[in-house]
Amino acid sequence: MDHTADEGIRAWGKNGKEMFEEAAKGMFSILVDPATIEPTEKRQMEIQSETVDELLLSWLKEILYVFYTESMVFSEFQIEKDNLSKGNAETYFIRVSMAGEKLNTSRHGICKEIKSVTRHGFYVKKGNPWWEANILFDV
Repeated sequence: MDHTADEGIRAWGKNGKEMFEEAAKGMFSILVDPATIEPTEKRQMEIQSETVDELLLSWLKEILYVFYTESMVFSEFQIEKDNLSKGNAETYFIRVSMAGEKLNTSRHGICKEIKSVTRHGFYVKKGNPWWEANILFDV
């Protein structure tokens, strides 16, 4: 999705897990060509937040932080455990398994640099049968 100073994605899924996974894939497709990533290293991550919206924002920010601090690129995301479909949870959480590798600029190249995940235009809609998220990144 085009926006003046930002790059955006819209992610869909049949459920919250699938939508979260697609959002992460979409973010990494802005950073590097996902076809160039070999999923040789595995990572696990747990994130929790008070709302599903905040959980998605926190997770994308966390994996962007890993990209910048550890030079890791990921192409596979699997939500192993979650409570996204709970209507009134006090705290929402996800446990994610991710696969990727160290950034190799000669193979991966940087498509665009993402400075941050923004709240501008951000939303998560839980629909039937699809979940949808709209996310803008400051590039």
